[in-house]
Amino acid sequence: MLTALGRLLAGPRDEAARALLLPPAVAEAALRANAVVRDTGTLPALRRYAGTVYAGLDYAALDAAQRRVAARTLITFSGLFGVVGGSEAVPDYRVPAKAVLPRVGVAATAWRPVLEQALPALLGRGLVVDLRSSDYAAMWRPRGELAERTVRVRVLSPLPSGGTGVVSYPSKFAKGRLAAALVRRAAAGDRVRTAADVAATWLADGGVDAEVAGPDHVVIHTA
Repeated sequence: MLTALGRLLAGPRDEAARALLLPPAVAEAALRANAVVRDTGTLPALRRYAGTVYAGLDYAALDAAQRRVAARTLITFSGLFGVVGGSEAVPDYRVPAKAVLPRVGVAATAWRPVLEQALPALLGRGLVVDLRSSDYAAMWRPRGELAERTVRVRVLSPLPSGGTGVVSYPSKFAKGRLAAALVRRAAAGDRVRTAADVAATWLADGGVDAEVAGPDHVVIHTA
C-alpha cells in the first residue's frame, strides 16, 4: 500500500487529490504528509487520529487504567494500514477506505482478503462492538462464529423535517462517546457480553434512548 501511494504521489497532484478524495481545503497539507509517510514521526493511534469520532472518544479525558483498556481493545480501520491497535505507532497520513491507488484499486477492496485472515486472531473471544461507517465496514465483514458475537451499532438523530435518521456529525460523535463509555465500563471490571449490555452502557452514560434490535444490532438515539 505504501508503494502504491508513492506511485500515486509521483503523478499530477490534482489527480492524486482526486484519487484520495481530498477536499480542496486540506488537499495540499494531506499530500505533503502522505509524501513523507515512511520517514515522519509517529504517535500512538489513539493520539494520532482526530475528527468527530475521536472528539467523542476524548482519549485525553480517560484515566490511566481506562487508557490501557482503550489501547488493548480499540481497533481503527485504515485505508493505508488495514487495521491498527490503539497503541500502535502511526504516522500522519490521509488515505481513506475509498481511495483508489495504482495497481491496487480501491483500498477497502484490496484489504478485504487480508483482513479476513488477520482479524479473527486480533479480536479475541469476547463481544465485538462494530462502530464503523459503511466505507470502513466494506473492508471486512464478520463471518461464522465472529458474526455471532459481533454487535453493530446504528445511531439515529432528530431530523429537521421531523422523525429520526442518520446524521453524520451526531452519529460519529455518539459512536466515539459510546466507545469511551464501553472502555470505562471495562476498566471498572464490568464486562460487556451482549447487545443489551451495549444499550445499557449508552443509557448509563446519559444517552437519550437505546433499542436492542436483535442479538447483533443496537440502535441508539441522540438528542
